Amino acid sequence: MKTTAIITSTLFLTINIAFAQFNEHVSNHATHIVKLKSAMDSTTAQDLILASHKAYSQSKSGPKYSLFRRRRRSYLSTKINQQMEEYDAALLEPKLTLDYLTVDDSFTTIAGVFADDQFMDYLHQQSNIEYIEINQINTSAYLQKIQELKFEKRGLMQNAVSPNWGQSRITQRGLGSLDQYTYDDAAGEGIHVFVLDTGVNVDHLDFEGRAENNANFVDNEDETDMGGHGTHVAGKIAGNIYGIAKKVHIHSVKILDKAGDGTTARLIKGITHVIETAIPGKTLINLSLSGPKSRLIDDILNKAVMEHNIPVFVSSGNSASDACFFSPSSNPNVFAVGASDRNDEVPTYSDIGQCVRMYAPGSEIESTWIGGPDATKIIDGTSMANPHVTGIAAILLSRKSYATVKELYKDLESMGTADALSFKWSSPTIINNNLLAFVENI
Repeated sequence: MKTTAIITSTLFLTINIAFAQFNEHVSNHATHIVKLKSAMDSTTAQDLILASHKAYSQSKSGPKYSLFRRRRRSYLSTKINQQMEEYDAALLEPKLTLDYLTVDDSFTTIAGVFADDQFMDYLHQQSNIEYIEINQINTSAYLQKIQELKFEKRGLMQNAVSPNWGQSRITQRGLGSLDQYTYDDAAGEGIHVFVLDTGVNVDHLDFEGRAENNANFVDNEDETDMGGHGTHVAGKIAGNIYGIAKKVHIHSVKILDKAGDGTTARLIKGITHVIETAIPGKTLINLSLSGPKSRLIDDILNKAVMEHNIPVFVSSGNSASDACFFSPSSNPNVFAVGASDRNDEVPTYSDIGQCVRMYAPGSEIESTWIGGPDATKIIDGTSMANPHVTGIAAILLSRKSYATVKELYKDLESMGTADALSFKWSSPTIINNNLLAFVENI
């Protein structure tokens, strides 16, 4: 009897450890997104994944489990037998948390946390699966400087060098005075820019009520901008003081958390939201972020641009590398923007290369911030360059109708100032487009 008690205790401990290992493995495993070949509704798509997972799990279990179950019942307590049965059920058919993501009849995906890399290989062999990707992290493309982590009221800047040097630079062909610029106070009227970012401080005075929260896809945060990046970007696009197109309406779609990180799944949800709510011919997307190359991101952006005629402007990235190595900047159907500084130099942090169509002011850029209705901040990054070009595009779109997105891109490129820039770094193998953003009046 004493021996039996020791065996029972040991088995009970082993089972508990097994449960802990199994649960830890599931919770920490990388999240994947499955792209289906044909359109399916939510129930059908999820049933397909669950059925495949059940078949895979059962194929791995083999007859040894049933044999072991028969043997163990003869000497184990009811409680231990019950716990082991539950463990077997978890092994044979663990629960999957699935998220159905679809745009239209030609784009259906399922995101989920999967416990086994071999299951991914098994799933990829199924006839209804087009491809599978890891749910990668995409990051806002800006650089924080410790000395600039503060809030400043506009009145404190009145004796300083104009914080709007970027606005001045894009309205002149040569590098002249950066203290003044000419602008149209109705620029961008009637145009809607969706900022897919950390959120927007919609109560900031510089937006004059033209900014609103549209959607939030960050589960553990509300729609408030807790990081500031999205507010800075939106202010540079449409702020009355800091903006390029001063009458644009800003729509905040939160896909990045307060640290500036987001996933492919959130990006898909954000783009889908824009496609579903966009006003034809009056909508732009600003994506000031960068991440690993992604076929899924390419596919969803191609759908927005090519099928729904929505221009997409993206930052080239801050990796001091070739922008063609990253998404979304490598996609030929988006407009990728690199950074320049007040000396017409491309800074060392900016990604460059053939995938970068144009450069715009990105260093020492002041714009709206979080923490109050008049908070501002000066930061660097291609995230700050991109909204300059988004603002110019909004101005063009408010003045002219475009049959295709590529016509708008072509106008932007034809307006740009050629050979104005010097590159602080490059490589003999990299081809650069030496083109600085320009608009006659903003």
